[in-house]
Amino acid sequence: MYNWSLQDAIVAFVESQRPFWQSQHDQYMSALYGLADAQSQLLTLLGYPPVS
Repeated sequence: MYNWSLQDAIVAFVESQRPFWQSQHDQYMSALYGLADAQSQLLTLLGYPPVS
């Protein structure tokens, strides 16, 4: 029913990524804010009022 070796491999991968979680979070938030800023500028160029 369960593939324990696959589950162990997934757990090992997740644990190996633990030291990088903060940098990955920072990169994600930076990309998210950049996307929101770009969309806001695009909508402003299209004539929609800016959001404060």
